[in-house]
Amino acid sequence: MNDEELNQLFRSARAHQPDTSRAEYGFETRLLARLRTDREQPAPWYAFTWKLMPAFAAVVVVIGVRTVMELGADSNSLQTAIAGDHEENTLVTYLTGDSL
Repeated sequence: MNDEELNQLFRSARAHQPDTSRAEYGFETRLLARLRTDREQPAPWYAFTWKLMPAFAAVVVVIGVRTVMELGADSNSLQTAIAGDHEENTLVTYLTGDSL
């Protein structure tokens, strides 16, 4: 096959206009029916997690604030025992619950 024959085939393919009128008939109706059936299907169980995200975030914030407040009120904390000038007894009491 030479270039001229190939060009002739391409020209005839470009000139051919297929009849799409049958596919165009009722397109909007078919599309809306398809969308309606998709909308009527129940949502999967995991679709609600994004709606519950603010509640999860609030729980995390409450737990964080409570933890920080408890650590600040505890004078016998590990950080105080290590960084402060307390004796070894404080550290042992914190770690084991027993005193020396």
